[in-house]
Amino acid sequence: MHTFEEIQILISNNDLVTAETTLNTLHEKSAHWHYLYSLIALKKSWFDSALSHLETAISLAPSETFYIETKTALMSRYHGYSDDYYHRPRRRRSSCDCCCCCDDCCCEFNCCDLICLDTCCECMGGDLISCI
Repeated sequence: MHTFEEIQILISNNDLVTAETTLNTLHEKSAHWHYLYSLIALKKSWFDSALSHLETAISLAPSETFYIETKTALMSRYHGYSDDYYHRPRRRRSSCDCCCCCDDCCCEFNCCDLICLDTCCECMGGDLISCI
């Protein structure tokens, strides 16, 4: 029988397949089980799954502050990424005088932003960029 400490070591060593397989062999899905599964999900960049398992751990053991602190850290990490994106200084990639959004010369959008906007627009029946 494996202990949670052994599974924690596997996660720390990035042996996620073994950690997940071992964790799934345990029959009791306790708060700590969900916490460890959230760590595996987090290492796999499955943030929604990590958050879901953390919330389950918190609901099973509401007095365990460590689970709450981990969730808070995960949520602040999320805001850190969005803050970095939305508040970073914009710089032109070239010094051209042209007006080409793909060159990021004269507007705040890049190609990925425009393609995403076009996709959203097409979902609602419009078409922002007719050539794609």
